[in-house]
Amino acid sequence: MKLKASLISSVYFAPAVLFLAAVLTFTVYIFTNRADMTSALLLLAGFMLFITGILLLTLADRRPLPVKLTEMLPVAGSLDLATVFADLGVTSSTIHRYLPSDECIQINPVTGGSIPVILTDLTFVSTENWNGVQYRALGSPLLSQLKREDNLIIPAGSIDRIGTCISEVMNDTLSLAEKVTVKTTDTSVVIILEEFAMKKTCAALQAQSPKCCTMVGCPVCSLMASILAEGSGRDVESISAVLDGSALTVSFALHSAK
Repeated sequence: MKLKASLISSVYFAPAVLFLAAVLTFTVYIFTNRADMTSALLLLAGFMLFITGILLLTLADRRPLPVKLTEMLPVAGSLDLATVFADLGVTSSTIHRYLPSDECIQINPVTGGSIPVILTDLTFVSTENWNGVQYRALGSPLLSQLKREDNLIIPAGSIDRIGTCISEVMNDTLSLAEKVTVKTTDTSVVIILEEFAMKKTCAALQAQSPKCCTMVGCPVCSLMASILAEGSGRDVESISAVLDGSALTVSFALHSAK
């Protein structure tokens, strides 16, 4: 049974079936050729099956990464960063901020108060009234790739339109969830990802501590926060990430623009 399932899931299975059907169709045509419309349609069907098989074989991803590998890839980086922050006494929730340089950063405050405009070449920031840590957003590389290769354009201003953008990216572009529900207000955004494809990532991080998801997060949550920050022009704070079975509910707070 396992061998059969592996064969069916192979990227070569569908092209092989189409090629076999084309061969059978050509064989029937050769032995039953009556030089009429039925024979012509049979010949045409054989060619269509053959060409479709070639297209599937050409477009097939011949080296797909196993899901168990892709789900575990982000865990170590997020977990290690959260551990370092905790050891340094930085336990605040992370905040995503979009910069004029078309870059999104994450900020973890050490002291309270309003986060100032800070230089991008600093990691540990200390001013007269504020201290904190800043670093490149974990979702930045993925967001840059989406803009470059998928022509992603993030709508500006309207929180509802930004929510629709996130839904399309998560569901249509990346296929990370079967259904995405986005609930927005002027100060908060709640995103529900049903049948979330990377639920083991969440489970592995939250098994260490639920704070990992709000202190640092993973590239997927960071991607959603980065889209929110860029589109709204506001600081986006990670409030919670709750995994319930295969559904992930992520909550963000929107702070005043700087």
